[in-house]
Amino acid sequence: MDFSTVQAVMFDFDGTITEPGDYQPHPDIIPWLVKLTHQMPISFCTGRQLESFEDHGLEYLMKAVEKSELESFLENLYLVAENGSIGYRFNTDLDRFEEYYKVAWPEEVVERADLMKKLDEYVSEYGEVYFKKHRVVVVMRTKEHTSGDIEAIHACSAKIFELTQQFMSEMVPNYEDYFNIGNSGIGVIICPKDGDKSRGIKEFGRYLQENEGMKLGPKLREIVCIGDRPEKGGNDHDFLKGEVGSPFTVGNIVENAEYPKPVLGLNGEQIKHYEGTIEMIKKITT
Repeated sequence: MDFSTVQAVMFDFDGTITEPGDYQPHPDIIPWLVKLTHQMPISFCTGRQLESFEDHGLEYLMKAVEKSELESFLENLYLVAENGSIGYRFNTDLDRFEEYYKVAWPEEVVERADLMKKLDEYVSEYGEVYFKKHRVVVVMRTKEHTSGDIEAIHACSAKIFELTQQFMSEMVPNYEDYFNIGNSGIGVIICPKDGDKSRGIKEFGRYLQENEGMKLGPKLREIVCIGDRPEKGGNDHDFLKGEVGSPFTVGNIVENAEYPKPVLGLNGEQIKHYEGTIEMIKKITT
């Protein structure tokens, strides 16, 4: 890829900005994010809701970024939350995130509140529905989410993912026409079909063209997208499948697929997680 054509970058959060199992950005990546925002807008694209990102991402970033750099950093900061269902831009005048798009839950298919209540009972052996604060999606977190044992968390999340697919197929036999189910490795997310991370790329691109005067191609290849779980069923599948954006993986690889591209070092070795993300930022900013 010709990195001189890049005009914006989007990042998955967990396992991409963080070390797997951590909830905050790795400190080594902070100066690289700051450097990148001197050149272009960035957006985090995560299954987290706004408050979780503020508590575990934004609060940490605001403490870690030098005060002299903070305003320019925030001016180029965006967030696509709830797996692509809602987008925000940081307003430095109001000192908070402002919503710029939001998708609707298909209540005519199944009521969101009813689904959460029944699903909470269905997955109770391995986790629970997280009832608070999400505006669009339904999220299940594992019983292991505070254990720090990433292998146990992944195993628990995989089981919840399997149960959720089974439950949805029983409740709404054609659920795939209306919903996407994603496994982030630390939890499972159900979002409206038109509210996935691919939608997040499109809405971010639309905002940049309409409000920042950017000229982007029809497939938004000028927006680099970086994540770690691109496999089908993975939380970054729609983010990194290559329908739009220029996707790179710092985690799992999809064999025999054009996208996403792995991040490679000088000797052809794959570089993963936050270290791979730093390598990508280096390529873009030099």
